[in-house]
Amino acid sequence: EATEAAVLNARLIAHQLADTYDKPFDAPPMHEVVFTDKRQSRKGVHTLDIAKRLIDYGFHPMTIYFPLIVQGAMLIEPTESVGRQEIQQFVDAMKSIAREALEDPEMVLNAPHTTRIGRLDEAAAARKPVLRWKL
Repeated sequence: EATEAAVLNARLIAHQLADTYDKPFDAPPMHEVVFTDKRQSRKGVHTLDIAKRLIDYGFHPMTIYFPLIVQGAMLIEPTESVGRQEIQQFVDAMKSIAREALEDPEMVLNAPHTTRIGRLDEAAAARKPVLRWKL
């Protein structure tokens, strides 16, 4: 029953975002769905930007750039416990971000806007991680 719910949730997201984001595979998704940033990248907006903007909408970003064989991959894996209302809120957020990418790319490129710290230098953070902080 839990597996069926996870598959149903992934397929619902795949169906509702099919006109907004590109899917690299034609097969119906199982418990996860993969989209790409193909349409959004025409305006200079990429997967990382979309993931960062999703934070502003109150969602934890999806897995990005995986699978590695898919350029600009966004792996969305809804759990079986996610309800229809939360799925719809997520879909609405993803559609809003896609619209922003076309109409106001800077809004997405400069995300997140609602966090205390904006964009991190991820390369520097990976090279010189700070594993503690002072309160």
